[in-house]
Amino acid sequence: MRRRNMQICVLNGSPKGEKSVTMQYVRFLELASPDHTFSTHHISRKISGIEKNLNEWEQISTSIQNADMILWATPVYFQHVPAQFKRFVELLHERDTGNWFTGKYAASLSTSVHFFDNKAHEYLQGISEDLGMNWAGSFSPGMNDLLEEKNQRNLAAFGEDILTACCEQRPSLRAYPPIPVMDRTYTPGTVQNPIDTRGKRVLILHDSAKGSHLEGMVWQMASSFSGEVTTCHLDEIGMKGGCLGCMQCAFENQCVYSDDFSSFWKSRIDPADIIIYAGTIRDRFLSAKWKQFFDRSFFLGHIPRFTNKQLILLIEGPLAQIPGLRDNLSSVLSGGNLVDIITDEPEESGLTDALIWSAAERGVQFALSGFSKPPMFPAVAGHIVLRDAVWGDFRPIFRADHRYYKAHGLYDFPQYQYWKRISRVFFSLFMALPSVQKRVKPAMKDHMIEPFARVFTESPILKNRL
Repeated sequence: MRRRNMQICVLNGSPKGEKSVTMQYVRFLELASPDHTFSTHHISRKISGIEKNLNEWEQISTSIQNADMILWATPVYFQHVPAQFKRFVELLHERDTGNWFTGKYAASLSTSVHFFDNKAHEYLQGISEDLGMNWAGSFSPGMNDLLEEKNQRNLAAFGEDILTACCEQRPSLRAYPPIPVMDRTYTPGTVQNPIDTRGKRVLILHDSAKGSHLEGMVWQMASSFSGEVTTCHLDEIGMKGGCLGCMQCAFENQCVYSDDFSSFWKSRIDPADIIIYAGTIRDRFLSAKWKQFFDRSFFLGHIPRFTNKQLILLIEGPLAQIPGLRDNLSSVLSGGNLVDIITDEPEESGLTDALIWSAAERGVQFALSGFSKPPMFPAVAGHIVLRDAVWGDFRPIFRADHRYYKAHGLYDFPQYQYWKRISRVFFSLFMALPSVQKRVKPAMKDHMIEPFARVFTESPILKNRL
């Protein structure tokens, strides 16, 4: 049965516009669906005009309202959509979009190296549901997957599936609940016992509005230290715009922008021992300004940014009510030691103050001792993804990354551990003998903990504490 012609509104999140990898996948979908009409808007590339020019906004408005389906198409920048795309979502909430999206179907398409691409899709599905749309599905290929026939087949099947969902009005179940409005007041109290920073450099970065809870939390955090604290609003950094995705920084870590961001990073971020990031939840992430800050740090490529630093997050908004956002924010700051995440969710201001003071105290103690929690799965898996990418396809372009990874031992491939490889060959042959297995199996638990016995008698840490 022949389906009716459907209007597909493509909202492109790539700052590169038509010359983006993501748009090549959209182009393939369009060619694979000749019975349907695709209308593309390069949101991120034109975000300044969209925000300031009413005609630009109305063109997008008309296209959205006439569409049967919305396709969010975007690269993944820092585990999320680009800052310019994020700003567009904020505009949708700030301006009266009425029922532009209500009842329509939505889907998402991203391209990346699979570094937390799932977080970008969680966000796009969440905001689609917030706008009253039905979710049809998501597709997240690697950047070069389209070059292989099997992946072309998969992409065509994805297109067929989401178009069928729209045509047949397939039922959908909301995955992310609406974000509740918090009805409480935070009033910072007086700090009775400020913490001596003992020479550790403290930096607070924030985007707080006048009179906001976040402004009070920033003041409370700054007041919790007795030493010098540098407090800086994101508007003071002087960022002229968001990351352009041009990758001209890949060779020598030099951003194409001529603004003050790179120098700010080197003069403020790099020397800091304790960094407090303070932001307000806007839709389902922090503000587009914060996203721009993270995106622009890509001038450092895939080099760890926060090694040996203590990090604290202050969040205004219902963090506990947004699934996945805590993990996303924690992953954005990977490489450093995340001391704590404090929000204004407690009903009692005194509890928020106590949490802030506790985080400040631990931040100083951890900075003095050099403490860092061992990485968990997201950080370990993320390192492997980036390590393999930098060693492989990225190496000819991301020369600065390659030099750093090589110099700092980040190319920690298991095949380079020659002694372990050799010893495990013989150990595996030994363990293959039935007679050996017969002796080992009953004492397996004992063998597992046997190597740890000497730790309790030889550890210099324990000896120094006796």
